[in-house]
Amino acid sequence: MARGAIDRRTNGRYRARYEGPDGRWHSRTFDRKTDAEKWVTDQLAKTNRGQWIDPHAGQVSFADYATGWLTTKARIKPKTRLGYQSLLNSRILPVFGRSRLATIDRTMVGSWVRSMTQEDLSSSRIRQAHQCLAAILEQAIDDGLIGRNPARRVELPRLDEPTHRYLTAEQVARLAEAMPTGQHHTMVYVLAYGGLRWGELVALRRDRVNILGRTLQITQSATELAGRLEFGTPKTHQSRTVHLPAFVSDLVRKHLGDIEDHPEAFLFPAPHRGPLRYANMRKTVWDPARQRAGHDLAEITPHDLRHTCASLMRAAGADAKAIQQQLGHRNPSVTLNTYTHLFEGDLAEVMDRLDTHSAIKPRPERVLGDIIDLPRIRKNPR
Repeated sequence: MARGAIDRRTNGRYRARYEGPDGRWHSRTFDRKTDAEKWVTDQLAKTNRGQWIDPHAGQVSFADYATGWLTTKARIKPKTRLGYQSLLNSRILPVFGRSRLATIDRTMVGSWVRSMTQEDLSSSRIRQAHQCLAAILEQAIDDGLIGRNPARRVELPRLDEPTHRYLTAEQVARLAEAMPTGQHHTMVYVLAYGGLRWGELVALRRDRVNILGRTLQITQSATELAGRLEFGTPKTHQSRTVHLPAFVSDLVRKHLGDIEDHPEAFLFPAPHRGPLRYANMRKTVWDPARQRAGHDLAEITPHDLRHTCASLMRAAGADAKAIQQQLGHRNPSVTLNTYTHLFEGDLAEVMDRLDTHSAIKPRPERVLGDIIDLPRIRKNPR
């Protein structure tokens, strides 16, 4: 059981002391005895509940701790690591870097969020910065350096509703026809009906194509980092099988005859057989083609074709689970949150179908009762 004591100093102030789990006595001095009693009672309660935090532990600077935190994040993707480093350098360390962990409070965090809002920083970027800060402080709790996370329950700006652009099947065909080569023509259809992320398309190899099964095996993704391509697992760290309509699979089959006959050959290679680079492809192929395709397609990006896949599948009757599997979302809730409007109206249609197939029918005894006088059945005869 933890021990505590309060004694009055010669200067009239009150010293509160308690013995911590570390075997040392810790103290603070107060002007009022009631404050001293409240403090020592609180510290003893934390000690007995196993929630005690060494008051000297949180003296490490936030900058030093954040550097170690990022170093230990071994399972994150290189792009995510660069994103965290960017947030730390541009938004977090300039404000909290010199502060000791124990001195960061909710007021500081709230002021920081408000200042970013006043700078007209996007809601998404503010939330990313806050999420990074909160994750670091959460780890500090686990390490026993602070007792609570001051970033919790801080009011954040409302996220802007994302705007997705969807193409019709006719617009997809028009965009594909505007492409300069057969490879890019097929690429448009694979993106629009396969729902691949750009990095997944870049990393796709010849031996991941199953023409008979009309499928693509997505096992890798390419990410551009500081001018170089990094190949790794897909975004959710999970492989998946993408299914293609017969006409798209037939386009892919014909396209295989135009690329290198090697299992590891890129399915959609750059001119010199290397991987496609997004900026080069946009400048030399995509942007000119979309201008030729028509004014309604002048702002379409490759990622819009991923959204188009969800829209086309939904129009064909696919449910959230099928779309999730095709697009590679972590779970169906992500699909529903991303494409909520695609599923609007389902409830009314369900009610119509329930009404059509209702089990409520005229009761036979009522029909017969109009013709003959049925004897009444006594309940519970005795």
